[in-house]
Amino acid sequence: MKEQVVGKFENGVGKFFGKEDYKGKEYNLRFLWKKETADTAQWEQAYYNEASQVWETNWIMLFTSIKN
Repeated sequence: MKEQVVGKFENGVGKFFGKEDYKGKEYNLRFLWKKETADTAQWEQAYYNEASQVWETNWIMLFTSIKN
């Protein structure tokens, strides 16, 4: 079984890498977790564009803690 993602947290940022098959081609993916404030976090997904050799972010989610 292939691992889904591998990586770790360093200096408050989590970097994780994986692969995805889409329409018969394998793509490299990167996932970043960042703690923006005490009550918020940000998650980003990017794929590696082999032609331009850069990570292209295609999804960002912002999380907020709800305190009752």
